[in-house]
Amino acid sequence: MGATQELIASVREATEGTPYVVEETPDGFTVTIDVVDAQWYTLIRKNGLKRVFTYEVRTYDKSRTLSITDVENSVRWNAGAGVSSPPSLHAERSFKRGRVYQLSFQKQYGVDAQTRQLTKVVDYRFNANEGRNIIRDAASRAGWKERMGAEQRGAVIFAGAIVATSALIGLFFLGRAIFG
Repeated sequence: MGATQELIASVREATEGTPYVVEETPDGFTVTIDVVDAQWYTLIRKNGLKRVFTYEVRTYDKSRTLSITDVENSVRWNAGAGVSSPPSLHAERSFKRGRVYQLSFQKQYGVDAQTRQLTKVVDYRFNANEGRNIIRDAASRAGWKERMGAEQRGAVIFAGAIVATSALIGLFFLGRAIFG
């Protein structure tokens, strides 16, 4: 068993009993959690929301290093007819990729179509650090080190370029003000 497979086994063991799912990929593995997968009824129409949070882990066996990239995907749909409007269908999709810091919770109530009782249909709490920490803890116990992923390195380089460009422009205008 290779180092990556040992790490995957360790992360799978750490995620037992949690809503996280570990899947092997050609470059490492992913750890995925459904932040919320809910459908509820309102008096007028049925609405839906699906948010999935995934940690893409790229492993480098020889150096026993890994990088973690956070990926949040959201899909929202709304289908139905309004009281004074024709039937409509609305869908949107968005995603975030890189390092996502998120702490969220949601409680939602709706009318059960069968019992016509008000009931809680969504009740969750999510902290983006939680899954990342599971991966980091398992990796640390197995002797792995974390390094920045491509998205994080790209963001740092881009931010550095913006700061350097701003400094050069500032120096240009300062020199112009002083020397005319």
